[in-house]
Amino acid sequence: VKDLGQVSMSRWAVPAANYSGITPLGADRYALVSDKEPADGFYVMRIMQDAHSGRVDSIRVEGFYGNAKPVLDKDGMSRRDCEGIAFFPPAGTLFISGEGDQLLLEYALDGQPTGRRLAVPAIFGADRIVANYGFEALTYQAATHRFWTTTESTLKADGPAAGPSAPGAQNLLRLQAFDDSLQPVAQYAYRMDRGRKEKFGKIYALGVPSLLALPDGRLLVLEREVNVTNNYVGSQVVCKLFLVQPDQGWQIDSQTDLRRLDPNCFLIKRLLHTFTTRLSPISLAFANYEGMCLGRRLADGRQTILIVADSQGGSGKVGLQLKDHLRVLVLTD
Repeated sequence: VKDLGQVSMSRWAVPAANYSGITPLGADRYALVSDKEPADGFYVMRIMQDAHSGRVDSIRVEGFYGNAKPVLDKDGMSRRDCEGIAFFPPAGTLFISGEGDQLLLEYALDGQPTGRRLAVPAIFGADRIVANYGFEALTYQAATHRFWTTTESTLKADGPAAGPSAPGAQNLLRLQAFDDSLQPVAQYAYRMDRGRKEKFGKIYALGVPSLLALPDGRLLVLEREVNVTNNYVGSQVVCKLFLVQPDQGWQIDSQTDLRRLDPNCFLIKRLLHTFTTRLSPISLAFANYEGMCLGRRLADGRQTILIVADSQGGSGKVGLQLKDHLRVLVLTD
């Protein structure tokens, strides 16, 4: 992987938000979800990349398309907590994962729910997840006719979620696939790398915020560790990008006990790339990356990947606010 670094989306007057998922619509157009909006829905943006280098040339916001009848929380935000998004070409629609309701719902391109949803197995129910560690990742690949999702961290039934209450624990996840009829068709066990064991900040999170299905059926898995210190200085985000091949893995089901599963039955993963962003007195490069998708294919045939960061709506003091970043990776193989 060649890393072209990150660029602030504010360069093109993109509004600050909580961007947490991105999917290509075709013709350089992308749909992005923000997890704190008055309506569950998505932004549509035109993102232009240089045909030879892959660098972002421009971004233009076309608009926001949201549910006309959203269910709101006490703060006036959508209770769905939209995190991941995937374009579904067979129907010309979008599916959005909600961490607030643990549902994977379908939306028309005008932002209105169609009434359809992916048939999520009961083990992923809202009462089965660790709080704020539910569905984030969602991706679809037309060539393989597969949706893929997983929870950000370990389900309650599968053991402790890595963090201050379980230092050094390994998150055990279930990668779930669905077919074009929106039914569950396969499940695989995935073991994350261990996170830190000490010096936890006031905010800590370790999990998988995004999956990306490649045309040949392989999956890219983004593992992310966020540690925000008490005084913010020294806060960092560590991202690791892994490649897995589900068709070469051992299928499991909802009754499989991951804590007793043979280690050889977890998907074999290969590390492709690692990058870290930090917050220091002289740099606001800190970026909490949450969503990724395929970008444009370059003139020489190489594929690019776009990864989007969540600035928490430009969180921070005036002049010291976090920025929404877009990062470009180029697959060199």
